[in-house]
Amino acid sequence: MKAWLLLALLALQVTLSAQSPVRKTLAYSRATLSGIPGESPHPPAYFIYVVVQRGTALSPIGVCVLGTRHDAVLRKVASPVVTEHDPNVRTGKRDTLVGKTSDDVYQVDVGEPKGPCGTDHPAGELAQRNEVVVCLKSSGSTWYGLASKIVPLAHVAAP
Repeated sequence: MKAWLLLALLALQVTLSAQSPVRKTLAYSRATLSGIPGESPHPPAYFIYVVVQRGTALSPIGVCVLGTRHDAVLRKVASPVVTEHDPNVRTGKRDTLVGKTSDDVYQVDVGEPKGPCGTDHPAGELAQRNEVVVCLKSSGSTWYGLASKIVPLAHVAAP
């Protein structure tokens, strides 16, 4: 009986140590509209955040946004993350993108497009079901931050 209990505790420890350090992934977009109706020469700006277990060392592999693969850079930011509701008109109204947390928060800076997210690896398969897939390396393992939807923020006018 003691051996059975010891085996169960060992299995639980292995399971707990293999849990993803990624707590949450949040994705937002902001469109920039030109003054000409029906014309939008500016691509949307993406604001992607990954909340991870405090103290976890991470390095980015890349990010898939709407099925397109991009390079990614991580920048640690303080929480909460807030932004002006309308950057062109200062109304004092603010949007909270990431709430206050004791975990670490990283902003994912999206680089230039590199092509489609292939279906020959897990990130490509995940990208078929999620609008954003952030691929991360930590302690020799690959982890994924998933956002099923990109939340649109209030648009801004082109300068």
